[in-house]
Amino acid sequence: MEQHECEAIASALASADGNKAAAASALGISRSTLYRKLEAYGLQLDRRAW
Repeated sequence: MEQHECEAIASALASADGNKAAAASALGISRSTLYRKLEAYGLQLDRRAW
């Protein structure tokens, strides 16, 4: 389940060109929740990573 969620987050960020607010909206979560999940999964928070 975690792997699927991590992939969904990465995909949403890529689709939103790194825009975290847009990615969070597409995922149906708040931006703060997205930040927590990014940190929990060890994904980079830098926009250039997407």
